[in-house]
Amino acid sequence: MKIMNARLFSILSLPFVLPMMVMAKQPLATKPNIILIISDDQGFPDYGFMNHAVVKTPNIDRLATQGMLYTRGYTMPLCSPSLACLLTGKLPHQNGITGNDLTAADAPEAPAEKAKGKAKGKRGPRTPLVQQLLGNSLILPKALTDSGYLAFQTGKLWNVTYKDVGFTSGMTVKASRHGDEGLSIGRKGMTPIIDFMDTARKEQKPFFVWYAPMMPHSPHTPPAELLAHYQDKGLTPAAEKYYAMVEWFDQTCGELDDYLVKHQLADNTIILYLADNGWNANEGMGPSSRAKLTPYELGIRTPMFVRWPAKVKPQRDDQTLASIIDFAPTILKAAGVQGPADLPGLDLLDREAMTARKSIFVESYTHNIAELGAPEQSLIAQVIINGSSKLLIPGTAKDSKRMAAPTEMELFDLQSDPLEKTNLAPNRPDEVKRLEAIQQSAWKP
Repeated sequence: MKIMNARLFSILSLPFVLPMMVMAKQPLATKPNIILIISDDQGFPDYGFMNHAVVKTPNIDRLATQGMLYTRGYTMPLCSPSLACLLTGKLPHQNGITGNDLTAADAPEAPAEKAKGKAKGKRGPRTPLVQQLLGNSLILPKALTDSGYLAFQTGKLWNVTYKDVGFTSGMTVKASRHGDEGLSIGRKGMTPIIDFMDTARKEQKPFFVWYAPMMPHSPHTPPAELLAHYQDKGLTPAAEKYYAMVEWFDQTCGELDDYLVKHQLADNTIILYLADNGWNANEGMGPSSRAKLTPYELGIRTPMFVRWPAKVKPQRDDQTLASIIDFAPTILKAAGVQGPADLPGLDLLDREAMTARKSIFVESYTHNIAELGAPEQSLIAQVIINGSSKLLIPGTAKDSKRMAAPTEMELFDLQSDPLEKTNLAPNRPDEVKRLEAIQQSAWKP
């Protein structure tokens, strides 16, 4: 799909082509506003539009059905690597952020973790992780603010502050594990985002909002009135609380859209959506779970959509493969910003390119990074999805935090076996070899 003014915006990025003349014809105020919504620990089936029998998500349902929706989207199975993919537009082995923490034998435990009695070992310092992330060819918020956007960060942001990655304002002011004060967004209201959008409107500037609340992520502490929606339905207590958290998160997404409608911003505001990784409603992170932290479907699959009423015709695609690394090029193209040439993702709105792509890749690593610059040392599994075929190639690393991981080649037909019950690898060696060759050709550590 062609996006109006994309060519003109591309010219803007070339300083030697009459910049003042172009700027006079295309003022910054006409650029679209952008809101990136990142759900935290939400299973791919857990939406009304995915035909879930119990959970209520009317606001996300509406947004999804009004945009370009890919129900077969894929992310990484762990939060920090997923967010790094969004910031850099690259897979973990390319951007260098493969885990949540560094492992260092002589590093002290983080004081906050030690005080809570939650430290599981020794963690290394944050500075190397910051340097690794900022060494990438793209840092998405900075690219947008350099082109005239006001950008606001809320919610989760691992290892860096909002200033480090180019936001003009934000809530995460410490380079910490999750996002410090940013984690209050959603659970304690949406006022910081509303105030920011008010400011952007007054200044007549296009805005970018990073909305990554710690929702429906544990602790699952939903309001009592929402919890009541799921009680007395034969659900487990864990599922009751989780589904209520999903509905609470959905309400916050509705508040964002209500603001856009109220101030007549909806048509020229792009809302992009995905979850950072999956979740199992009944088991959570139990010993048999194949969800968060794992390379199985409940850990890495997420619906993805782009709603832009002024430019995007609503469409649902249940076949095409989409990836988390597609978000950066999509946002840059829509904003008229020239990105670096080394981004491997596609524009989610380029239907010709998206439907032509045959394979996507997912990488599963240990929770802690064994060594920066050596992704293979932390590798649990490489994943290639080609059509309906999915191959898991085990790595050499082991992780006690992980609930499930392949110990041998695992091949699944996702069309007939969407939750990966039957390993076909022993009976289809030729298919295993074919997919493994494609995966290895794409692996460039």
